[in-house]
Order: sequence, then C-alpha cells, then structure tokens
Amino acid sequence: MTTAATAATTAATPAIDRPDVIIVGSGCGGGTAAHALTARGFRVVVLEKGPRKTAEDFLPLDELHFLTRKGLIPTVDIAPQIYAGVDGKQRVAVERWWEAEMVGGSTMIWDANFPRYTREDLEVLTYLKDVPKDASMVNWPWTYDQFQPYFEQAEHLWGVSGKTRQHDHHARQEPTRDGYEFPMPPLRPHASTEFLMQAFGKAGMKPYLGARAINSQTFDSRPACSFCGYNQFFGCAVNSRASSVNTVLARALATGRCDLRPGHCVTRLVHDNGRVRGVMYKTCPGGPEQFLGAATVLVSVQTIQSARMFLISEIPDPNKLIGRYLTYHTKGNAELSFKNKPVWDAGAAYQPRTAIGSLQLRDLYVIDDPGVPLSKGGKFSIYDPYTCTTPIRQIKGASLGKDRPNVWGTELVDYLREIRSQGGVSFSFTGEAMSLYDNRVELDDVVRDPWGLPVAKTYYRHHEYDRRLAGYALDRVIQVMTDAGGELRRYEAQAEANPGYGHVHGTLRAGVDPGASVLDADCQSHTVKGLYVLDAAFMPTAGAANPSLTLIANALRVCERVSPS
Repeated sequence: MTTAATAATTAATPAIDRPDVIIVGSGCGGGTAAHALTARGFRVVVLEKGPRKTAEDFLPLDELHFLTRKGLIPTVDIAPQIYAGVDGKQRVAVERWWEAEMVGGSTMIWDANFPRYTREDLEVLTYLKDVPKDASMVNWPWTYDQFQPYFEQAEHLWGVSGKTRQHDHHARQEPTRDGYEFPMPPLRPHASTEFLMQAFGKAGMKPYLGARAINSQTFDSRPACSFCGYNQFFGCAVNSRASSVNTVLARALATGRCDLRPGHCVTRLVHDNGRVRGVMYKTCPGGPEQFLGAATVLVSVQTIQSARMFLISEIPDPNKLIGRYLTYHTKGNAELSFKNKPVWDAGAAYQPRTAIGSLQLRDLYVIDDPGVPLSKGGKFSIYDPYTCTTPIRQIKGASLGKDRPNVWGTELVDYLREIRSQGGVSFSFTGEAMSLYDNRVELDDVVRDPWGLPVAKTYYRHHEYDRRLAGYALDRVIQVMTDAGGELRRYEAQAEANPGYGHVHGTLRAGVDPGASVLDADCQSHTVKGLYVLDAAFMPTAGAANPSLTLIANALRVCERVSPS
C-alpha cells in the first residue's frame, strides 16, 4: 500500500489534458474516487475550488482565528447561504458551517467520527412505524450486507482506530463479520469512561468506544494522536487525523494518473443529448470560463452545493426532484455536572485536552417504549465539557440550568469554576429526520458568490417527529445521569427552524425508480449518462449516524461500476 510519505516524495504528476474522468471536489467522495479509479488504471483530473494547505498552515492552534472567526470556512459576508425560514418567506444569510474550501474539503476540519450506517438506516421502513403522512421515507436500494465489504475497505483505507464487538449490545448495534477488526486499537479512553459505563449499565444501556479515523498508534506513515485539544473545526497539525489529503489523494497522486488542480472552480456541468461532455471552470473570480472534456464526471462538493450545481447546469429534471428531500440530522445537546465527582482531567500524562468524544451510545437507535409514538431514533456522542472543549467554546456554551442558558458575569465565573473542579458530561444527539418534499435547495435570485454564481437558498423545517425525538432522547440520558448524581446545566432540543446546522443529506436521491429519484442505484443521473454524484446528496433518507464512512463506502462501491468510455 502506498503511504502518504511515499506520495510526498513522488514527482509532480504531468498535466492530463484528456482525462478519462473528471472529479469535482477533493473531499470524502472525490478523494476516494481518485484513489479507486487511478488504482483501476484510469487517468483522472480532480478540480478543487480552494487552495492546497499543509499541516503547517494550521499552526498556531489559534481558537479565535480558526473557530470563533471561522478561518477555514467560507465567510458569511462574502459567500453565504440564504435561509428562507420555516415559513419560506425570510432572507437570512447564514454561514456554510461545514464547507471547508480547500484540497481535502471538510475532511480537513472534521471530528473523524466513523460509525457505520446499519440495517436500521438502509431499511428504515422496517423500523419506522407509522410514518407521518407528510413524510416521504423510503428504503435504500441496497442492503447492509451489500455495503459491508465497502465499509471494511473504507475503514482500512482511511485508517480507523477502534474495536468491534466490544459487548453484546455493540455487536448488535454495529454488526461486523466474524473475525473482522479495525486496523488500529481504540484511542485512549477518557477518564470518565468507567463511571459512565457503570451509570448507563444500571439503566440497561451499554456505551462503547467509538470508531475514529484518528491514529491511536503510528499507521500509514502518520503518527499517533497527540491529544492537542484542537480537533473539530481545526486542521490537524501533525497528520494523525485522517483526511482526504493524507490518505486517498496521496495514493492517487502517487500513481502518476491523477492531476490535482486547486484553484479551479467548476461553474457548470456540460451535457447534451442525455450525456455529460465535461465541465466549465474558472481559475479566478471574474476570469473567463474554460472547458475541460471527459465522458465521465463525478460530482462531490457537498450535498447542498451538488444540488446547486445541478440546478445551475440545468440538468433535466422531469419530475421536479433536484434539490428536494433535503435533510439535516435531528440534533440535541445536554450537559450535566457531578458535585460528588472530581474533575475528569487526570493530568497530561493520562488524558490531555481533546475534542475527541469518549464514548458512543446507540441504545436509542430503535425505540420500543410502550406508549411512546417514536420508533426510529438515533445515537449520542458523549463528551466532557472541560477536557474536550476549547476555552472560548466553553464561554459561549456556558449554562447553569435548563432555564439559565448563555450565562454571563459572575454566573459565567461560577460555571467556569465548576467545570474545573468537578466532573461533567455533555451529550450530542444525532437522530433520524423525516424527509419532506418541501425541504429543498433552490438558487437565490439576488446573491451571487465571488465566482459569479447564484448561491444556494434553502427551505427547511424540522418535522414534529424530529422535535419529539430529540426531546425524548435527551430526557432519557438526562434521567440516567441525574440518577447517578448529575445536575442539569445545559439543554438544547431540536427547534423547528434549521438555517444550516447538522449533517446534511438528500437533494439528489438515488433509487431504482426514475420517477421518484434523481440518481440510479449506481448514483448516476437518470437523465444525463456519465454524470455521477458521490457526496451525501445521494442518500435517500438521513439515517441516524455520522455519514462520512457510509459516503466513503458508497464512493468505493460506485467506482467499481464506473466504466469511462
């Protein structure tokens, strides 16, 4: 296997003027496709709007610059997204909070949380009882068993640390084949792990150490995690956290068959007579459009942006489905404090500050409580508000109770003293979301980005099911924690409005019925042959876990089927 270090010493790839495949975007899907197709012998050109950055560009670890001022994502005043509000009549400019415009895309700033989607996600109608009448929930056109070999490829290709089948609950919740194991052992457990395992065990629940695309030991020429404390929204300055750049793209470039072109903004997809012909692009804002041709084009620029590109390119849409069924995961957050527990920080020699979650809890993925009108739920990532949260973020999230959020002054001082003197725990919920036809992406008729293209305008409201689910799930874990001596400090359930927060999917649904989907079962456009989509836009429904691993597995699956002509 070619390592990142090998790729770094490889001579620059000569320009490919007549590629077999054009890949638009260099993140999860695009980078994986570059690796998979060059390994098959195809010559590919990867076009990326943003620049190429190295690990040194993420130093110093400046929270004010990278997190507070959003130094690695598009600025809202220059390249916003427009949100129409729950009534569809608003014009709110919002940040594109998870679209890092650089080589590697959002894999450069992600949390690298790598759970699998499971049967409950792909066969959602088997588990979701009494689907709301206004929701369009569908089973995916593939089974979990069909996806499993691609999950395994992805986990080893991207370098996952973890352990399968940690207990009977885990073996059922994230099934793996007999004898399978991740390439690296889990990251070092957080100091709160033993206490949390015991507390949830009394309630019949069993958290587990989650899989992460972060090195727990030297792997693929990259070092183990240093637990620096700057993870999500920050670039990794030591390359221990996997990204498209230090895994799949490095391997693709080492073949000599991949031409990576940063600073190339694709402005539209060129097609005629039902076939893709290539792309038009610019190399600077205000510059001329140029054409690059290929018989196969793979788009992977983030769910909303891929829909936007289809709309700008006027991809035939006879059933008015492009941009529709946009979903954001149902979210919720809770934080508790334990007066009878010492702060979890056991010192730098054991658990340095880190934004890596200690445990995952999947016992509410399927809900079977009598009298509760919910059936498909979600999972929790469990964190520590002190050792897993950077200082400014602690201040912004300070809360002393359900009715005392955003505290300031002496109350803020009380909060900061509390999390430094006694144990705390915070929960981040990721849940199923109902797919609604009216939740959609359109082109804004006023605002254009620096490249002269209309920005995306989203229409989104969370279904009542989503909101009830978030409240129910939060209340369940809060009860377990209060029974263990915790006091509630923060409570944020899902609101109806969502201007753009959360894992995003849909907009270009894949399916076997051309009348009910935009893409076929191989994620190729029903109306433009040779045009494929590899980001989470293909997902027929939201599922209830971090989507990155499933997105990567799907890219590997699709690239086995691509046959450039």
